[in-house]
Formats: sequence, C-alpha cells, structure tokens
Amino acid sequence: MTTIITRLYSDDAAHAAVAALASGGFDADMVRVIPAGADAKSAMGAARISDVVASAYATAMKNGHSLVVVEAGFNPVGAARKAMKILAKHPSIDVGLESEDNYIREFPDARHSNSIMAGNPLVLSNPYAKASHGHILGSNPVSRSKPRTSAIRGGAYMSKMFWPMALLSKPRSRNSAIAGGKLFSDSIGIMTIWRR
Repeated sequence: MTTIITRLYSDDAAHAAVAALASGGFDADMVRVIPAGADAKSAMGAARISDVVASAYATAMKNGHSLVVVEAGFNPVGAARKAMKILAKHPSIDVGLESEDNYIREFPDARHSNSIMAGNPLVLSNPYAKASHGHILGSNPVSRSKPRTSAIRGGAYMSKMFWPMALLSKPRSRNSAIAGGKLFSDSIGIMTIWRR
C-alpha cells in the first residue's frame, strides 16, 4: 500500500514543510513540490494524484502556491503517518477536499513470481521506490555471508575464553567397569566363579 499525501501551501510554507520532511528522514525521491503553472496538472498525474483531487488543486492554485506531494510506501513502516504529522505542523490551504490522502494498492508483477531470487533479490519490493528503500524493513535483508569457524566472534573456542584447560580429553583404555580397574568379585570379598 502506497499513500500519496498532498497539501497545498504558500511557497514559503511549502519550502518549510519540505525542509521539515527532510530533517524527519524523508529522502528527496519521496517528496516533490509542484508549483502553480500550466503544466501543474500533468505533473500531478505523473505523481499518481487522482483526477478529482488534481482538478481541485488546479482550481485553487495561484501564483505563489505550491503543492507538496509525499509518496510514502509501505516501507519503512509508519512513513505515511509520520509524514502526515510533519505536514500538519505547517498551515495548509483548504481546497474543499474531504481527504487529501490517496491510498494506492500496489500489485506484484507476475513476471517475477517464479524468479524471486534469480535476478530479483529485493523481496516485497516497491517498483516506484529506489533500491535502497525497496524492502519492507527499509534496508537490504540479504547480507553477504562470511566464512566462520567458531560461533564466537574472533574465532575463539568457548573452552579458551573462561576455562584454562581443555573441555574434552582423550579417553583412556579401560578393562573394568569399576573406577580404578578392580574386579567386582574383589570388591565383595568372595569368589563369583567356582571351578569344578
């Protein structure tokens, strides 16, 4: 799910809102400013703003007005809500719309359904976002593995970290089940086998 968040501001308020979004962690590829002009409506269409919403903004836009558009994908989680809170701190121009947020459902590309790992390393990726923001967690989930010989960092053995001796010793050959090598008959004091 991608949320297209739109707010109409005066030029000065639009620049302040964009600066606040940048300081809040939103990259330049997620935020765009559409100034008033003849090509404003086509720029809104390119930003995936619906025709009804774009018409309302085009009617209200005058010289000195700019439309701030935030495209918040499903990653990182909570980006849309955070953008709305940041933009709410800057007074926007009311254009009579019931909601200025448009929710767009993203559908997976069927061409990549059988080749997720071969040529498509970003699982749950957004085709409208850059690769650095392609994963739902906001980073690349696949990291390069390093060969390791030990579960402890540095390659040390557990026995050498806290115990001065080896934890495993070589077994000694034994010919009796009793410690010390005694015979069972010797421990009870009588013979267990009589010869005839």
